[in-house]
Amino acid sequence: MVQNRKSQAAVIFLLLLCVDIALAVPFDNESLIFHAYYQGPFSGEKKIGIADVQWQTQRIGLNRSGKTALETRMEISSKAYDFVERLYPFRLVYRSLVSLQTMGSIAYERYDSTDKHGRELTWLDAESSLALRFREGYERDTDSQLPSVIVSWGSQQQDYLFYKPARHKALPQMVDEMALLQRIRREELSDGAQFEIPVTDGKRQYLYKVSVVGSEPLTMANKSWDTLKIKFDGYRIKHGESKQDHDTVWVWLANTPQRTPLRFEYRNAIGRFLIDLHSLTIMG
Repeated sequence: MVQNRKSQAAVIFLLLLCVDIALAVPFDNESLIFHAYYQGPFSGEKKIGIADVQWQTQRIGLNRSGKTALETRMEISSKAYDFVERLYPFRLVYRSLVSLQTMGSIAYERYDSTDKHGRELTWLDAESSLALRFREGYERDTDSQLPSVIVSWGSQQQDYLFYKPARHKALPQMVDEMALLQRIRREELSDGAQFEIPVTDGKRQYLYKVSVVGSEPLTMANKSWDTLKIKFDGYRIKHGESKQDHDTVWVWLANTPQRTPLRFEYRNAIGRFLIDLHSLTIMG
């Protein structure tokens, strides 16, 4: 189905948008389950399941007095879908750590079963503008370890060593891919509202232009919702110039104080990708 890296990257980005760390709502122990679907020439134009998305959030303390952060963990798997397993099986694990004081990303960890390098973690320090990459078990003549502020968080069963700097600086209030939607959810959302947010994938810098295009009804799981329809356009920043990175991603948020994400849609030359909320649980 998804047989080239560019198409795979677009699909993974759409899956990443599913994450919700709930910065603006009165709880941080959400557990969401989404189902991802594909419809296009590789499925005979039928809508078929391609992945399950599960994630959880928890508030944690950092190794700094009075500093707290919100951690999101997301797992994406095609294990339950034979069609995908035959063509392009994948297992993805992402973790994001966001400061509740600055609303910017502190660290971003990812594992992709299709990537030979294993786990990688990027640390962002807006105060020094440093964005540094670390790799699990990286063999290099260095004893550089993770910064003390995230050493316990980033060393859970992984042996990280410094790899190299990211291709950009850590900008004020820059967020990783997992935290992008959350930043939008905490904003005042009204028809016509527009936002520009600096984003990193752990390696490269992007600028996302986000706009609220209107409200519309949406029926899911035999329930009718009043929703806000949000448009996400991503631009790669390189050598001071910007270039559109992928086609538009559309997101439907419940028009409630929680701004619950209900649906995500992405279309490109190989078909339509859809992600729908299956269940929502508030833990404890």
